[in-house]
This record gives sequence, structure tokens and C-alpha cells, in this order.
Amino acid sequence: MTIKQYTAARLITAASLAAIVSQAVVLKNYYLAAAAVVIGVLLLMYVKKQVTEVTADERDYKIAGDSARWSLIIFSILGAIGSFILLTARAYNPALEAAGSTLAYSVCLLLLVNSFVNYFLRYRQSEISTGKKISLALAAILLAALFAVLGIRLFSGEDGWICQNGQWVAHGHPSSPLPERACR
Repeated sequence: MTIKQYTAARLITAASLAAIVSQAVVLKNYYLAAAAVVIGVLLLMYVKKQVTEVTADERDYKIAGDSARWSLIIFSILGAIGSFILLTARAYNPALEAAGSTLAYSVCLLLLVNSFVNYFLRYRQSEISTGKKISLALAAILLAALFAVLGIRLFSGEDGWICQNGQWVAHGHPSSPLPERACR
């Protein structure tokens, strides 16, 4: 298969996938949408293996690596700044605390995933035993699960203000002051 044929197959697959997923979402059949995406990815992986020409060279991989590194840096910095702004603005609107916490955890999760993938790729190329690789992967998964559980517990929003019958009612021990906006 040539690159031109591969490109045509990618376009046809993407168009078909867009039609199937959009129709599945309209019909509220999310399993069909998920299955279509998985089948589309597998189909594209199969078709790519059939290509006999060079699809990427070292320069492409270098550019992709630089792009990924800069995207990670920019998102991390902007996400941290954004989360600080949102967490600071929670005095005006308590709902911003959840958005700020979510953004902060997204940045942390992205950095953890990046570290895990980086170590995985480095260890895959090294002479480390399979048992040690498996134990490192399990340790990383357990650490991520612990991080998620602690994050949910600490920032679950149990302590806040709830609007009930036109009045703000304290739920737990809110750290933010009573909201100044009207309760409706």
C-alpha cells in the first residue's frame, strides 16, 4: 500500500467514524460510539502496517518529541496559573473551587502520566528484568490510585454552602465565607 492509499483510507475511516459516532450520540447509544472508535483505531493500525513506504523518519520523531515537551510545559504552567486564579476566586463563587481543583489535579495527572510513560520507555530499552518492570508498573498504578482517592477525599466539596429554600445553609465546615449573591 502506498502513502497516498493510506491517506485515502485514513480520510474514509475518519469520515465514517464521525458519521457513526455522531449518529450514536444522537441516539444516546454511547456503547456504539465507543465500539466504533475502538474499531476505527484498530482498522487504522492494521492499514498502517500494510504501508510499504516510509511514513516517518527521525526528523518527524524529533519534531513530535519537541512538540510534546513544549505542549506539556505550556499546559502545566497555564493550568497551574489557572487553578490558582480559580481557587482564589472561590470567595466570589464557591463553584470555582471545584473547577480550580479539577484543573490542578488535571495538571498533576498529566505530569504523573508523562513521568510514568517516560520511565516505561526508558526501562523498556534497558536491561531490567521483567519482574522488576512489572513491580514498577504496579507501584505506579497503586501510587496513581492512592493519589486519586486522596484527591477525591480531600477536595470532594463536602464542606461548602448549599442553597435551600432561598437561604444559604452551611454543609460541613465551609472554608469560604457566606456567598454574597442571592440564593435561588
